[in-house]
This record gives sequence, C-alpha cells and structure tokens, in this order.
Amino acid sequence: MKFEQPTTTDVGIKEKILASAIEVFSSQGRQGARMEHIAQLAGVNKALVYYHFHNRDDLYKAAFKQQFVELLSEVLVELEKQPYKGDDATTALKLFVRAHFRAVSKHKRCVRMFIGGTADDPELARNIVREITMGQLPPLAKNLIKVIENGVQSGKFRPVNPKHLIVSIMSLNLFFFVARPIAETMLDLQIEDEELYLEERLTSILDLLLYGVVERRAE
Repeated sequence: MKFEQPTTTDVGIKEKILASAIEVFSSQGRQGARMEHIAQLAGVNKALVYYHFHNRDDLYKAAFKQQFVELLSEVLVELEKQPYKGDDATTALKLFVRAHFRAVSKHKRCVRMFIGGTADDPELARNIVREITMGQLPPLAKNLIKVIENGVQSGKFRPVNPKHLIVSIMSLNLFFFVARPIAETMLDLQIEDEELYLEERLTSILDLLLYGVVERRAE
C-alpha cells in the first residue's frame, strides 16, 4: 500500500500520533490496535500515520521505547527528590523501591503496554530493550545490584541473588497496576482515597521485601 507524502506544518504531529498510539496499545494490545483508530484519536488521517511510522510494528516499537525511557527517567527524578549519601544498604533499597513504585504509578498505561506486548511477542520486547540499552546493563540496574551486593557483604541482607531480587521488585510494583481490577473485585476492596491507598500498597511491598531480604538477628 502506498501513500502520497502528506504535508503538515504541525511540528508536534508525530508526538500526537505517538501519544495516541500509547493510549491504544495500552488499552487494546499490540495485536488488537488498528492504525485507523490511532489516527482518529490523534485527529489526523491514516496516511499521515503511515508517513511518520511505516507500519504498526514500527509505531509500537517507537511507543515502547518512549515509555521505557520515560519510566527510567521518572525513577531517577523520584530518586533525586530523596537524595541519599550514606552506606546503609537497607535505606538505599527502600529509596529505590519507593522511587520505582511512584514512577510506575505515574505511567500506568506503559505497564499495560509492556506486559501486553511482551506476552504477544517476547522476542520483539527483548530486541527493543536491547536497542535502548545497547546490550548493556543500565546504570540504574548496576547501582541497584551494587547496593544489594554491599548489603549482603555487610551482613545487612541475607545471601540473596541481586538479579532475582530486582525481578521480584519489578514484579510487585508493575503487576499490581495490571491485576488491580481483579484484586479489587475478588477482595471487595473499597478505595475512597486513591493517594492513601497507593501509599498503603507501597508500604505493604516494602514490608514484604524487607522481611524477606533483611538479615534477622536473634533476640
């Protein structure tokens, strides 16, 4: 299918398309998303979508990359709000978990897109992340691994595997925002104050993680 090159003076049109794509991919998944729907939501014609993004997979990759980078950046922003210059591994781990949870809570749409896209095509998700990280561990991951290793070496933490612990942190923080409707219905959760509820959820995650990782001293 060929489209004539459209003309537009709106320099933000690509960003509008991308924002609409994120909304559609988050709600309908990669396989269920339609370029027509994305174009309609962006307020442009379909030809313009194909002009900026050749096909649905290209658009999905661009949306995934943007949200992945935004989420990592948001974690760093949250960490900067609560600077830490000590050597207490427990405090450092708590700060990261808080920063990650709060960043994810601000980008709920991307969580659905990540999990849905990964389920649809795991290899595509791997390739996108490899491109973003250039096949290297991101500095944020390196720092967290170092914090956990230091905690183990100092005796603050039990001898846990740092990478497995990071997977557990990501799982607890990310999956909650996908499974929340099920949990609310099944457990009959009555949420009147959203902000308070999220803080209570964060406290519960911290309690579970720290109870499992912090070395317990005999009384």
